[in-house]
Amino acid sequence: MTPEHATAKQAENIDDMSDAEKKHVPLVHVEGDPSPGESFPVTVWVGEQLAHPMEADHHIEYVELYLDDTLVARCDLSWQHATPKVTFMVKADGPGTLRAYERCNLHGDWTYSLPLEL
Repeated sequence: MTPEHATAKQAENIDDMSDAEKKHVPLVHVEGDPSPGESFPVTVWVGEQLAHPMEADHHIEYVELYLDDTLVARCDLSWQHATPKVTFMVKADGPGTLRAYERCNLHGDWTYSLPLEL
């Protein structure tokens, strides 16, 4: 985890998010039924519940995905990227925590964690 990540904002209640949280929390979705040692898709979507702008003056700069404390993948985005939604292929040997981070050029770093059951 980088120093910026230590101050990343997160939703206080994922079931009752504010509009700012709905636009910025990088929700994590594990697809299928992953098995230990096999690759599986993980989608991170910023603004899934309320679209985040992708304009020159307001956009998501990047999305990172960690498994526990290990960086699994990073996707740098330009403001011309249509939607801040990315899918990464992940391989895990056992349970852990998937943690996504994103940076909005105006509103800073945001995070969301999801337990990974294998």
